[in-house]
Amino acid sequence: MRRFTFLILGMLTIVLFFQNRYRVLNFVLGQDRIRHYFIHWIMRIPFFRNKFTQPAY
Repeated sequence: MRRFTFLILGMLTIVLFFQNRYRVLNFVLGQDRIRHYFIHWIMRIPFFRNKFTQPAY
């Protein structure tokens, strides 16, 4: 019974997070320090770095 309750609560959490994913993402990236670390992490990935830094034609 305890496992079933944990499973139901987990699924409910995932559904609620998925429905509000953009709101959560905006809240998290609205924090200056977290946004700073996220941008530094993304810029270490060559694909994203090339996309952001390629010259505009």
